[in-house]
Amino acid sequence: MSSLPSTSSSISRKKYDVFLSFRGEDTRNNFTDHLYDALKRSGIVTFRDDPKLDAGEEIPPQLFRAIQQSWCSVIVCSRTYAFSSWCLEELAEIVKQRNEKGHKVFPIFYDVDPSDLRKQKEKFEEAFAKHEERYKEDKEKILRWRNALTQVANIKGWHLNNRRESGFIGDIARKISAKLCQTYPVFHDELVGISSRMEELYSKIEIGEDDIRIIGISGMGGIGKTTLARVVYDQMSSHFEAKCFIADVREVSDKFGLVSLQKQLLFQILSGEGFEFFNVHEGNAILSHRLSHKKVLVVIDDVDNLQHLKCLVGRHDWFGLGSRIIITTRDEHLLRSYQVDDVYISTTLSPEDAFQLFNLKAFGSEIVAEDDLMKLSKHVVRYAGGLPLALEVLGSFFCGRDAAQWRSAIQRLEQDSNKEILDRLRISFDGLEETEKNIFLDIACFFNGDEKDFVIKVLDGCEFFPDIGIDVLIKKSLLTVNENNKLWMHNLLQEMGRKIVREKSFEEPGKRCRLWEQKDVYHVLNNNTATNVIEGMIIDNKRESNKMLNLNVDVVSKMKKLRLLKVLCLANCDELKYLPNELRLLDWMGYPLRFLPPSFQPDNLVALLLPYSRIEQLWKGNMPLYKLKVLNLKGSEKLLKTPDFTTAPNLETLILEGCIRIVHVHPSIGVLSRLKLLNLRSCKSLRNLPTKIGIESLETLILKDCRNLTSLPSSIGGSKCLKALDLSGCYKVENLPLNLQQVELLEELDLSETAIAKPPSFIFQLKNLKVLSLNRLKGPSCKLGPNLPSLFRVFQRGRMESVPLVLHSLSGLSSLRELKLRNCNLGEGDIPSDISCLSSLEKLELGGNNFLGLPVSITEFPRLQYLGLSNSREFKTLADPGASLVLKKRVAYLRKSFDVVVPGGEIPKWFSHQKVDSSIKIPLPSNIRNDGRWMGVAFCCIFVNDDASRDEELTYEAVIRHRNSDGFVFQGRNPRRVTGSGWIFSKDCDQPVIKDHIYLCYLTRDRLYPLFLEDKCRENETDNSSTSGCSYQEFDELQVSITSDDAHRSVKVKKCGIQIVYQKDLEDIPNDVSCLSFTKMMSLVYPSQKFLDVSQGCGESEVEDSPTTGCSNQVFDELELSITSDDCTKCVKVKKWGVRVLSQKDLEEALGTFNLIHIFNTFRLFIFNTLLEYLEVIVSGDIYLEHLYGSCGNKGTFLPSRARFGRWVLHIQASLKAPNVCCVTR
Repeated sequence: MSSLPSTSSSISRKKYDVFLSFRGEDTRNNFTDHLYDALKRSGIVTFRDDPKLDAGEEIPPQLFRAIQQSWCSVIVCSRTYAFSSWCLEELAEIVKQRNEKGHKVFPIFYDVDPSDLRKQKEKFEEAFAKHEERYKEDKEKILRWRNALTQVANIKGWHLNNRRESGFIGDIARKISAKLCQTYPVFHDELVGISSRMEELYSKIEIGEDDIRIIGISGMGGIGKTTLARVVYDQMSSHFEAKCFIADVREVSDKFGLVSLQKQLLFQILSGEGFEFFNVHEGNAILSHRLSHKKVLVVIDDVDNLQHLKCLVGRHDWFGLGSRIIITTRDEHLLRSYQVDDVYISTTLSPEDAFQLFNLKAFGSEIVAEDDLMKLSKHVVRYAGGLPLALEVLGSFFCGRDAAQWRSAIQRLEQDSNKEILDRLRISFDGLEETEKNIFLDIACFFNGDEKDFVIKVLDGCEFFPDIGIDVLIKKSLLTVNENNKLWMHNLLQEMGRKIVREKSFEEPGKRCRLWEQKDVYHVLNNNTATNVIEGMIIDNKRESNKMLNLNVDVVSKMKKLRLLKVLCLANCDELKYLPNELRLLDWMGYPLRFLPPSFQPDNLVALLLPYSRIEQLWKGNMPLYKLKVLNLKGSEKLLKTPDFTTAPNLETLILEGCIRIVHVHPSIGVLSRLKLLNLRSCKSLRNLPTKIGIESLETLILKDCRNLTSLPSSIGGSKCLKALDLSGCYKVENLPLNLQQVELLEELDLSETAIAKPPSFIFQLKNLKVLSLNRLKGPSCKLGPNLPSLFRVFQRGRMESVPLVLHSLSGLSSLRELKLRNCNLGEGDIPSDISCLSSLEKLELGGNNFLGLPVSITEFPRLQYLGLSNSREFKTLADPGASLVLKKRVAYLRKSFDVVVPGGEIPKWFSHQKVDSSIKIPLPSNIRNDGRWMGVAFCCIFVNDDASRDEELTYEAVIRHRNSDGFVFQGRNPRRVTGSGWIFSKDCDQPVIKDHIYLCYLTRDRLYPLFLEDKCRENETDNSSTSGCSYQEFDELQVSITSDDAHRSVKVKKCGIQIVYQKDLEDIPNDVSCLSFTKMMSLVYPSQKFLDVSQGCGESEVEDSPTTGCSNQVFDELELSITSDDCTKCVKVKKWGVRVLSQKDLEEALGTFNLIHIFNTFRLFIFNTLLEYLEVIVSGDIYLEHLYGSCGNKGTFLPSRARFGRWVLHIQASLKAPNVCCVTR
């Protein structure tokens, strides 16, 4: 494959359009003079030599320059043309430029026969006889002239043939003008982010190959498909005999028909030849015949149905070898069904490129001078969502306006989106079938960001045929599905859909089919203006809790067609005695009543979601629920028993997690033949399961933390579909059903923290098992049994008379990817030697065991990415010296980073670069990778999570770039970036993060250094050492972006900062944090040190919600606490421990004196401590200190603990990093 044509060469402008070559004595004052005037009248810039130059013998250099600066040459071959050595020198230079530079040549045979030129006969033979006599010493010149004349004679040209000169000249001028229009360079200025897209598309086109390829470009409206096709077309056209760009096929065919487009295709490719035909069938025949021997480049733009392709593209053999056909469309399915050779899916612009494009349109440059406008620009760019159409339209609209006008326009955008943008996007919507339109509007109003399979279940209950409908939306670029199988719709498409709904009734929301905006919901409910039109509604009162909102019978009874109802934070519904029977989805978080309305007949209900409700009983007797597929009662702590499932035979998902009062599951669960997911996690009172549960379709069974469950029913072994079984934390389960070995499809099995003393051998023969977790399984002689609370069990150590976990041969686990054996009391020789057979293993956790070293076989895992050795206090070295290198290679991108989250609203001044935004960009010092003082990069942000109803994740991305002389960003084939997950904020937290917090993160030099490697050596790189044959790319820019990973973006980043860390930056750390000690870390959370009182026993302690008494004198000799000073010579060992219950008031006082500066300085200290691998701290209601790694020489000790104080949690873990140990913790 040839390389991508140079952008610069393709857009360099020539000085002349045409160079006229002629013999002055023959034609200067007649034919050539008239031709020159005709070209001039046509606007064609033509070079004609000055007659005064004829006097000389040698051709002047300005004529050569004129040829080189012209797009084409027109050669008037007259009878005495070859008598002029000057003309022949011009001719030789023209042919040279044609052969080397693609210079166009158009010969005119003026009263001469081309064969006379080709064979140099008649007058041409006479002319060359004279030249040979004159230049008998320079035979090469004569040969060069002859060859040039022969080549020109072979070019198709124009013949006068006794025609009238005026008409002949007019035809020539028109045809040259048409040719030039196709060859003029197109100036693609203000194109942003085009380079990487061109590279990918060019790789699919495979220019230079002799096959015929048809390539599609697909994407949503306004994403830049046509622009990309045009740029590639302009750059590649010189590789083809002919070319044609047919724009706006959808619109033109609707107005003028497909025949007009077929004629345009023929006219452009066949240089202006006209064809008369009147139907597409004749056009197909002509196209397939006349183009089959031409190497052509054709772009068919904006196709929207199959007939367009049949009439304009036909089959591959319509075109000559080497031809390339490019099709742009919003409908990917159209391309796939036509079986094109490849498809390029267009994507939105990156935040940086989007900002650059907007600035170019709004300010005429990439730089915004005013800080105020910079903030407003960011707001508009976020609104545009990376869509080039929106960025260009909005940028042009804001251009030249002041800040006040900007603010006014932005406020208007939030209420009513730009019409030009939405009209362009609506084209795709208008082409949908009615059911597809309903699916689109439901997703735009209610389901954007929701799990695809769940949405399909609900919409299938609405008889919208969502399996095919959602696929149509995806193929038409109106919807995407992300890597987590969640539906995602671009915010402008979503806004377009919502505007379509509003158009039904601008004045009265109660007459619209869907309600999602709370101001409209308040209006309808409080003013009782609901109508029979309403099909869906979201009630969300959590942000307006001070407003009285009542869902009463009068309002609800009017909404008889209500299909979808989502309710959040609505407690005032005491009078709710009615729900519409047409409901397919009832999603009510915190449902406040004890029962559902007795009049409610849920015949059509597909999904009933009542998490964290106060419901005590779902229904009595036989309630018709034949369409019910999803039942979620998670966290409904007042639920006393499960319902009779007999009348809900189609149930697929049953979630009873956290229903702590349920003792038994109704035996009718055995009739659920379609049940795929059964989640009984944390049903603490559950004692047993029915003898028979629905196993025919069961794929996932979650019994985690069912503490009183003693056994599994033997019917589990009959499941043919079971893929995941989680029994972790089932302390009383001692055995597995023997027939579980018949479950051949099992992929995930978690037996952690069960009472299974010896795992049965059959689990090691499950050939499809991918994840096996046996954490904290101990041998049968363990004195501290599995029924003890977890705070006691975590203190069990290897020397307490327990025997190691017995592992059978692992060779049968050929598909295993993750093996978790933490705290299993394993020592030397306890891991079977055939562990090396696990060729698919990616993650291996061995922490908390008694290994002195790792077996040699550790080097034989080709896919290993994660090796967990934390808390392995006996670990000394690796068995094989070569293993060190192997481990370093595999953990190069996983080690040496840590982050911190603490309350606060100001970024520390230590961060020299700060910006009010979620992204920040700074220049990189030259040659930073070779600067030994460089330690890494620290960055931070101020954020708030304003929606506690969703699980949200804070993520970061650090990208280094290089800008070439043209200002284009170069990132190579693989973008130089580091991405990571910062924090996950669970909607289940008792105390959500709803105030300003600071996120601090540090990436070490080791983490960033490999990014500087060139693409060609990235596969061979090792740690910090240059690999032979590798070179480094110099980068001069670093950008860090911190965002929420959820489509709803309820985590808002307000400000961020960044600091390149050198050794000198850490020299001013205050002395009071120079000693990393447990008491110091405790004082960060509770400076009064009442949090841990070692003089106390545990008489008042509350551990995992279970009170423990009479243990004040309990001593664990193997528990030691590492306290580290500067020189590691003064270490304090803690051999007794205690926990004191703290009141809410105590804790509030502690948080009131929280020392943020202390936390920050400790953060800096951890950067300085090269043995520290990872730190996480979050303080917000729940208090965590997690994964704190320190060192105290070879005498370091280990303290894992987890104590629950009411609903406040403290979690501390410390570990020694021994010499030569590669410890992966993230």
